[in-house]
Amino acid sequence: MRNSYDIAIIGAGPAGMSAAITAVKAGSTVVVLDDKKQAGGQIYRNVSHSPLPNPESLGSDYTKGRSLVAEFEASGVIALWESTVWHVGDKGEILFSQKGVTKSLTAREIIISCGAMERPFPVPGWHLPGVMSAGSAQVMLKNDAMVRDNAVFVGTGPLLYLIVAQYIRLGVEVKALVDTTPLSSYTGSAPYFPGALAHARMLVKGMGLLNEIRKAGVTVYRFAENIAIEGDTEAKSIKFNCGGSQIKFSAEHVFLHQGVIPNLNMTRSLGVDHHWCAQQLCWKPTLDIWGESSVASIAVAGDCSGIVGADAAVDMGRVVALQRLVRLDLITEKIRDQLAADALARIKKLNRFRKFIDRLYRPQDLHRIPQQEDTVVCRCEEQTVGQLKAGFDAGANGPDELKGLTRCGMGPCQGRQCGHTVSELLAQWRGVTVSDIGYYRLRSPMRLLNLSELSQFTHVAPGYTEEKS
Repeated sequence: MRNSYDIAIIGAGPAGMSAAITAVKAGSTVVVLDDKKQAGGQIYRNVSHSPLPNPESLGSDYTKGRSLVAEFEASGVIALWESTVWHVGDKGEILFSQKGVTKSLTAREIIISCGAMERPFPVPGWHLPGVMSAGSAQVMLKNDAMVRDNAVFVGTGPLLYLIVAQYIRLGVEVKALVDTTPLSSYTGSAPYFPGALAHARMLVKGMGLLNEIRKAGVTVYRFAENIAIEGDTEAKSIKFNCGGSQIKFSAEHVFLHQGVIPNLNMTRSLGVDHHWCAQQLCWKPTLDIWGESSVASIAVAGDCSGIVGADAAVDMGRVVALQRLVRLDLITEKIRDQLAADALARIKKLNRFRKFIDRLYRPQDLHRIPQQEDTVVCRCEEQTVGQLKAGFDAGANGPDELKGLTRCGMGPCQGRQCGHTVSELLAQWRGVTVSDIGYYRLRSPMRLLNLSELSQFTHVAPGYTEEKS
C-alpha cells in the first residue's frame, strides 16, 4: 500500500475543489484538507446546507456554487474536514490538527488554495467590541443565519454592497452605508473601463446592487473619509468627513470592508518568493501561469495567489492541477495545453476586468496607512502607531526588527491583521518603496498548538478507511 498521496490540496474553496476534480479524473490519488466542516470556502460557505430558509436571497453568485460542490462530492476525492494545517515540510510532509489530534500525511505535489482575507482597515476604534469586518458579518449569516439590526456598513467594494443588499433582502434594518470610494477613483478607473466591457453582465450586476440599496431607502454617505469609531469599551458612535462636513451618529455595530488580499501565512512560512503588487496594493506569491512557485513541489491557486474572484479561481484550480499532472507524468504537456487553453483564455479576460475593479475600489491611503498615534495597528498585542513609530525611531527598520522591539505581529493571528499595514508604515517612514521593506519572516507552526494535540499522533495514507495510530 502506498504511503504518500500524489497531490495534497490545502483549501476546499472554488480553486481547491476545481483542482481536486481535475486531478481525480486523471487517476491521481488526491487528498483535500480544509478547516471547515464541508466544501465551499468563503464564497460558497454552506451553499448546500444553508441555515437560511431561502438561500436564494443571497444571490445567484452564491447559489451557483451548489453544482461545483456537488461535482466535488461526487468525484470520490478524499477530504479531511475540520483539519487545520500548521506545518508543511520540505519533502511533502503535512502536519495538521483534527479534533484535537495531530495528524500527518505526505504528498508528492502540494496545491495551496487558502483563499483570501479581508484587508485590514486600521482606523481609530476599529479594535473596539461591536466592530468587525463585513466578511465576518457574512460568515455569521451563512453559518448560523445570524444578523445585526441597525448596523453601519463602512468602506468600499462589491463585497460590501453585496452584504448590504443581502441584509435588505432578508428584511434586516441597515442604519447606513458609509461609502469611502473617492471621486478620484471613478475618473482614475476610466482608462480600464473598455477592458471591463467584456464582462458587461458583471458591471450591470454591480450597478444593480447599488440601485437595490438606494430603492430600499438606506441612508448612503458617499465619498466619506477620515473614518473614526468612538467608544470607551465598545463602539458607541462613528464620525467621518463627507461633503465638506463632519458627520457623527450613534453606531453600536459597525462592519468594515475595503477589499480583500491573499491569505499569505502558509506560502510565506514555506519560503515561497513573494512580491508587492502595485495594482492590488498587497503582497502576492510570485508564480508563473501554471501556478508554479519558487518551491518546486508547491503550487498556488485561487485568491491566495492574488485576488481573482470565484470564476477565475475555478479556472486557476484546473490549470494548476493540470500542471501537477504533468509533473507526475500522468499527462503530457501537449495534453495539458489543450485541456487548459479555454481556462487560460477566460483567466486572461477576467484579469482585464480585475484591473478596472482594482482601480475603482482602490482603498484610500489614509484608511490603509494610519497617521494618528493612538490608532491600533496590531490588535493582538494592542500596539499603536505611536508605539511602532517609537520602535522605528529606536532603530527597527524592518518588520522583523519592529516585531522584536514591540511584539507587533507576535499574537495569535501571526501578523495577518497587521503585516501589510506595518510594511506600508515602514515604507512611509523610511521614504522607500514597500518592496524595499519586505514582510514578516514566518515559520511553522502556522497556528497556536497545545501539548495535548502533539501527544496524540496519527499518520494518514491512501487506501485507509480509518486513520490508524
